[in-house]
Amino acid sequence: MRVTTFRMFIALAAVAAVVSIAGATATGTTAIKERHEAMEDIGQAMKALAAIAKKEAPFDAGVVKASAETIANLLEKAADLFPDGSDKGDVETWAKAEIWTDRENFNKDLQSAHAAAVEMQSVTDEAAFGAALGAVGNGCKTCHDKYRRPKQ
Repeated sequence: MRVTTFRMFIALAAVAAVVSIAGATATGTTAIKERHEAMEDIGQAMKALAAIAKKEAPFDAGVVKASAETIANLLEKAADLFPDGSDKGDVETWAKAEIWTDRENFNKDLQSAHAAAVEMQSVTDEAAFGAALGAVGNGCKTCHDKYRRPKQ
């Protein structure tokens, strides 16, 4: 009888471990997908701003404000899109380990990029647009250079 109880305990422990690992993978996968979607949306907003910068589209304070709001809102949520354990999942991530090993600086860099996007929301004339876009772009570049591995 004791052998059966012991075997049952081992079997239940094994099932619990598999469920725990599967849960962590699912959580990682969900976070990876959510942050990928957020970064894609930021990229779309940046494309609208880049079109203005390249003179492919006329300066439009409404587009600048809406794009900057999108970027700011997504960057504000970004720290939550990198929870512990989301460095791995069932889908590929380009996030570097430094996000989790140097969380304090990662959060500072995210906050800096967020602040630049918030500031850009108040740009109403073309003369101020270039500097504001540069600040947002530098914020994005800083994070990408430090915390994103290149896509291959």
